[in-house]
Amino acid sequence: MTFETFYRSERLSVLRAVVYALDDKDLAVECVDEALTRAYERWDSVSRMDNPTGWVFRVAVNFGHNRRRRGRLESVNAPPAPPTVPDIEGVSDPALARALARLSVEHRTVVVLRFHLDWSIEQVAGALGISHGTVKSRLHRGLRRLESLLEESA
Repeated sequence: MTFETFYRSERLSVLRAVVYALDDKDLAVECVDEALTRAYERWDSVSRMDNPTGWVFRVAVNFGHNRRRRGRLESVNAPPAPPTVPDIEGVSDPALARALARLSVEHRTVVVLRFHLDWSIEQVAGALGISHGTVKSRLHRGLRRLESLLEESA
């Protein structure tokens, strides 16, 4: 597969997942673009990976966490931003988007990768650098919490 084909087929799905992982669409766009640039620079090795999409996701999320960490250091006295509901294509139900936003980052990320992007347990584990058991545990707890949140909003 060429990088161009990969880019066209995977960018939007990675962006959706990163938006939910970071809770910030603008930051997610920047991070995914950075991760895709890094993938392009290393395409010979990235394209041979079992899950190049997972690699791009992980690089994007790590880049986002690093940007936030640097930003916190620069703006220690800034007022905290209000929590947001991720605004991303693909989740048309506002109640579901709000419920997903209320999950912890760890649970939300696993749920989105597994069900929104239809990744296997193995792909999620590889992308996040965690064990299969941890993915299953987070998925179970995240889905229970999501169900509870959706029942509350009904």
